[in-house]
Formats: sequence, structure tokens, C-alpha cells
Amino acid sequence: MYNDFFNNRLSRNSPSFSVAIAPPFRIRIRRLLSLTCPLRLFSSQHDEESGQRLCHSSAMILSNFQAQRPLRVISILAVLGCLWLWLITFHNSSFTSGAISSEVPLHGAPKSEPQQPKPINNDDQNVDHSVPAGSGPDAPTVNTPPPATNQPAEHEKPPVKKTSRVAKVTVAANALDVDVIHRAMQTHERHNREHGYDHYIAQNQAVSSLIENDRAGRPKGAWTKPAYLLSIIVAELEKPEEERLKWVFWFDADTVVMNPYTPLELFLPPENAKGLSNVDLIISSNWDGLNSGVFAFRVSPWSASFLSAVLAYPIYNSERMKTDRFRDQSAFQFLLTDKASPLAQTPMAGRDHWVDVPIRWFNSLPVNNAFFKNGTWLFGKPMVEEQFDKGTNEVYNDGHGGKVQKWKVMQGDMIVHFAGTSYVRDSWMGPWVTRAEQELPEWANKTTKDVLKVEVDKFWNEQNKKLTKERAASAIEEEKKKKEQEKKDKEEKERKEREKKEREAKKKKEKEEQERKAKEEVRVGGH
Repeated sequence: MYNDFFNNRLSRNSPSFSVAIAPPFRIRIRRLLSLTCPLRLFSSQHDEESGQRLCHSSAMILSNFQAQRPLRVISILAVLGCLWLWLITFHNSSFTSGAISSEVPLHGAPKSEPQQPKPINNDDQNVDHSVPAGSGPDAPTVNTPPPATNQPAEHEKPPVKKTSRVAKVTVAANALDVDVIHRAMQTHERHNREHGYDHYIAQNQAVSSLIENDRAGRPKGAWTKPAYLLSIIVAELEKPEEERLKWVFWFDADTVVMNPYTPLELFLPPENAKGLSNVDLIISSNWDGLNSGVFAFRVSPWSASFLSAVLAYPIYNSERMKTDRFRDQSAFQFLLTDKASPLAQTPMAGRDHWVDVPIRWFNSLPVNNAFFKNGTWLFGKPMVEEQFDKGTNEVYNDGHGGKVQKWKVMQGDMIVHFAGTSYVRDSWMGPWVTRAEQELPEWANKTTKDVLKVEVDKFWNEQNKKLTKERAASAIEEEKKKKEQEKKDKEEKERKEREKKEREAKKKKEKEEQERKAKEEVRVGGH
């Protein structure tokens, strides 16, 4: 109604308007009237009719005024003053119960205490929040959200970002000031915000040369990894169980989050699977064996014990360290797979405590093969455009025939890991970080986790059956060994008892012989 009024009375085609008011004033006054006379400001028919009359009169005065410029200006200011006084008076008047207040408090309490609204269940999608815009049966309705208040109703709680009981850990010793590493960590921060993860990042070396004694002269910091992880897990174990983290994921500083919508919890073994109750470590492997660039530990005493063994590896295996290709990764490999490992002497050789999971879950690599057919290392040189993988079955021609490897990154994968690129890191990581920052829909999407869940559930279901079967077989074997040991112990005990009796009988016989000789000597001496 009011828009039509303004269009008719203040039309550019009106001769009186075009003569009386210059174009700049014309536009401003029209806007002013449209702002001061909308229907939503009136709470009763009386107020509405008064507003209509005032707006109509104001427009008539302005549109028909033909005075000279000084008087025009004074008259315009007078009209504006009248409007302002009327608005102040109207604003301070009480509204009827059907009114909609347009005032929303920003910071602190409003000047006058508003009436507390009836609590509204915002979770109920069927609630109709339509309210009358005016009075009377023909009053129009507008759909608005529930009224805003400073304090929620007593039973309502403000939304709080949940913090996951899964956390991340990274050591970036002397590397966070490197641009590409800093940007890589920012992709993790995006992931952390999405799912509520705490991310513990160590920036300094934390162990001495007693352990950090790499003879190859590689950058220090590798052994700070198990030390920092161990400190976090031990600190969590000191908390009440209901307050502590459940799992911690390790991520090397050269990892980039490509899909922030994939949650880490997706990859964890289900808690209700009895066969998986002892699983404390999930890790993956590539052509070099187990890869310690990304893995997850359950917060448990076993994890603390294992990390203690990893941290001490350079001390008790110093000779082996001379020929190891890797550092902490070699310690993982030895402890988990070598027959000389202390774990090899435990039931199931410790296999019930760790699982080798598909590498693309959280540790994809940016290449299909790290070596050309002739043995040349791809990461020995800066990346060229043809090697910037598209995340499809199309692979770089490295001479291996184009077979897609299980570790090659694909679109939708959560992580890409640049293991081994340290000397040409920027050329390999830079383009990937830029791609991650763009969050392209083929890479950063919410549908991949649904496909992954099917794969993950199937994997853990199979592992549950496998480990349950292995554990049962191991229990039988352990029971057999136990009985054999008990038999050996019994035989050994019986042997020792026989030997003891024989020794005692021998001593008794010797004593009797000595006594007999002594008596004989006394008898002979007496004669």
C-alpha cells in the first residue's frame, strides 16, 4: 500500500515533484518516507491510520512546495523535525500484545527489560513461527524466527561445539616458520574446526644426543615424536577415564588434509567388537613396510609401554641403528614384526594389539610409484606438471605399466603424505596445499565418508572375526604351553626333591659312618 502511495505521489512524472525538489533531495526524501512509514511499525489500526495520514500529508507538502531554495530547505527541515518528534513519541508508547519488536539487543541488556517470551523448542521443525503483522482478522502474516532475547529460557542451552575424545599430535621442530609447512598445518586446523579436534604441536627438539644420534646427519626431531606422544598419553592416563582422550592420531608435519569432512573416528575399531578390544595401534604400510608418518594410538598402558620401547630403541639397538634406513619408523618395524622383538615373546607376538589398515584411509601418497622402472627416485627431483596427480586412475608414466597402486591418492581421500620429499619439499607440497586450500568439490566432499564407512565396517568386521579366531587358537596354544610348562615344572620339582633326598641320605650315611669310625677309635684307644 505504502509503496503504491509513494510511487503515485512522488513519481518522477509528477510536474510539481520535478519542479519542487531537485533529484538528490527527491531520492533521499522518498527513501526517508519509505523507512519511517512501513506497515510493521504499527500495532493497531489506529496507529496505522495515523501513520498513513502523516505520511500522506508529508508527501503532499513536499511534492507541492514551490518556494525559493532557502525557504524550501527550512520547510524540509521542519517537516523532518516533525517526523522525528512523532517517531520518538511513537517509539516510547506501549505496544499491543500482537506487535513485533524490531529492536534486537546487541551487547548487554536493553534499556528496558523486555517481556520474557514463552520458551520455544527450536528443534521442532513442525512449529509454526508465523505471527500477526497487524491487528484485526485481515492482518497479514509474516514468517519470522522466534524472538531474540538476551538469555535463553531456563531449559534451553546455547549451542556448544563438542570437543572430540580424539586428538592429533605433530612435531614440527623448527619447521612451523616454513611457509609450506605452516599452510599444511592450516589445512589440519580446518579439519580440526570441522570435528572439534585438539591438535598438539611440538615446535622444539625434546631429546638429547643420547637418543638423537643419527649418523647420517639428517635433521633432528625424529625422536621427539615418540617422546612427545608418550608424554601426552601418560598425561591422559593420569586423568579419570571419563575425562581422558580415547585415541590420539599422529600426523607428520608434511601431511596435507585434502578432505576436511572425513572424521578420524570413522577409522577406529568399533568399541563393541570383543575381538578388537585389545587393538591399541592402527598403522598402514607401503613398499617400504610399515609407515610411521600417520598412525593412531589408543590411550592405554600398552601404548605407553610401546612408545617407551620406541624411544629407547637407539640405546638398546645402537648397533642395528648403524644399518637402519629409517629412524623411528625402523623402531616401529623392529618392535612389531621382528622375531627378536620383545613383542615376539608375548601371546600372539603382540598381533592382537595392532592392525595394518588400508593406507588410503589416512596416509595416501602423491605418487603411484616412488621409483621409475630404471630405479631412479621420483622424489630426488622437483615435481613437474605431469607428476601432479589428478586423483584418478590416470597415472604418471613411470615405466611400470600404469597399474594403480594401493597407496596412490584418489579424489576424496582425507590425507596426502609427502614422505621422502624433504629435499624438494616445496615443489611437491606447494601445489597440493594450494589445491587443498581451494576445497574443490571433487576433493573436499561429504559423500566420501559414506562410501568409506561401508569399507571400514567391512574391514573391521573381518578383522574382528580373524582376531577372535586367532585369539582362540592362541588361547588353546597358550593353554597347551601352560600345561607343558606345568608338566616340566612338576618334573623339575620332583627331580629336585629326589636330588635333595639323595643328598640328605648321603649326608646321613656319611654322618653315620663318621660316628661309627669315631666310636671305633674310642674303643681301640681304650684297650
